[in-house]
Amino acid sequence: MANANFSRKNNNLRRLKERNKTVKVKCFLDGPYGTGTREIFETEHAVLIGTGIGVTPMASILQSIAARYKTTMRSCPQCAYTWFQEMPKSLMKLKKVDFIWLNRAQKSFEWFISLLTEIEIDKTRMVSSLNPHLNHFIDMHLYITSAKQKTDMNGIFLQITLDMIRKEKNKNFITGLQCKTEAGRPNWNKLFRKIAAENKGHVKVFFCGPSALAKIVKHHCEKYKFDFVKEQF
Repeated sequence: MANANFSRKNNNLRRLKERNKTVKVKCFLDGPYGTGTREIFETEHAVLIGTGIGVTPMASILQSIAARYKTTMRSCPQCAYTWFQEMPKSLMKLKKVDFIWLNRAQKSFEWFISLLTEIEIDKTRMVSSLNPHLNHFIDMHLYITSAKQKTDMNGIFLQITLDMIRKEKNKNFITGLQCKTEAGRPNWNKLFRKIAAENKGHVKVFFCGPSALAKIVKHHCEKYKFDFVKEQF
């Protein structure tokens, strides 16, 4: 009986060693590598620029920002009142976010319109919860590049009509959002000058789009001393 137990124990040890072999193989790791957007929460003033489907990583960032703010939401145990506490710097250093999305056609805005609508609703709730400084924490700039600008006689009446509808309904006719959709391409010099004048801290631009536009945006970043990070498109 003792020999049987000893034999069984040896068999168990042998199987255990076979299953957990020590293999002397050297392994080398080159990296780790991550995307440029991983630095977003260490940035003071972030500018997110996406073109077409290049908005995908920017949409993820906006979701993460909204999720982090929701963690600061508190509710009164005696009533239904809710409010947002101040964001600790250990969780996020962001003071301002400018989201810039360029699309050629109106239909392309449908990709993430539900997400942007949710962000606008959350922002309204946060502002009403005694956080008025959050009113312009996230500013959205949408551009439909195939449309004619007001400076073009073919597009001036369309733009005037859209502006009237937005003023009356407080909604964008093209996207259904409160933020305005601009016709044509951004005036990068004018836009970056406005961002620099806000003085919300050091600005870092996160870009995802075609290389040709990346060169233009990078040139303006250098002019205004903004950091520039390009996501592979």
